[in-house]
Amino acid sequence: MVISREYVFPTYQMGEERYGDTPEASVYVSLGNRMHIVDGLGSYIGFHKDKYFQDAHGQALTARTQKKFKRLKIIYSTRIRIGKNEAKYRALRTLNHVSKLLMLNEQVRDRTAYLYKKVTSETAGSVGNNILLIAVCLLMAVREFKDGAPITLDEIADVFEKCGHRVNVRAMVREALRLKSLTGYAPEIRKPKDYVPRVLSMLMNNARVSSKIKSRGWDLKSYENALREKISTVLEMIPSSKRGGRNPFIFTVSVAYASDRLIAAEYGKSPVLTQKLTSTATEVAEYSIRDHFGMMKKIIELSGEVVQ
Repeated sequence: MVISREYVFPTYQMGEERYGDTPEASVYVSLGNRMHIVDGLGSYIGFHKDKYFQDAHGQALTARTQKKFKRLKIIYSTRIRIGKNEAKYRALRTLNHVSKLLMLNEQVRDRTAYLYKKVTSETAGSVGNNILLIAVCLLMAVREFKDGAPITLDEIADVFEKCGHRVNVRAMVREALRLKSLTGYAPEIRKPKDYVPRVLSMLMNNARVSSKIKSRGWDLKSYENALREKISTVLEMIPSSKRGGRNPFIFTVSVAYASDRLIAAEYGKSPVLTQKLTSTATEVAEYSIRDHFGMMKKIIELSGEVVQ
């Protein structure tokens, strides 16, 4: 039974592993087209970024042969390798840059590239903006991985803007709807629970929050576990009909603020979080936290919980 999606590296190393600068002969070959780049025939001259070449026995080539292979490697790595795939090449290069800025793992990146190639193959001739398409495919991938890639729609749009591309939230939503009509693919709607690990991480890694936790007599791990459990409890209390169309990330941040007040009352301690401190740690506006908390406070109190 398959219980999870697994990705393996699409290259295989022939020969012993290379350690340091030792001239041991090792060759990497591609097992097929790699997802995140436009591949050529499958293998490179030397290593991917080599500028100094050796023969099969690890001996340095002559100066004349070095110059020859350097020229051949440059030619192979540009227009001849890309061919008619320049738009795809630029889109995938942008994906690699964006993935690093968002600190996404290789599985999310490769899933994005797979979706992009699948959509372009199924909608031949109807792709007008490859950068916008790769942004929507990235949105699909992070939604598939749920709490493994808790990236928001706004963050995806912002990072593409920083890379110099005119991608905004409205354009991404419009393109997602167009893709749904063409291929049936559509990004899944995020749930607040998908953002719980990220919100906890942002709070616990804030120096001011950690200092206040200790000053209240809490052990950091004990507080984190208690807060995580209470967040899950509060999320179950509030039905989706009451949450409406509220931003799930902001909603989760507000639930964390409310949960802190609940565990403070339960353990007889002073609350750790204030609206300002929560706002600073998570980069969510104070008025948004205040608005969400006002809505959920009545529901929490009706369930019998005491909110300080």
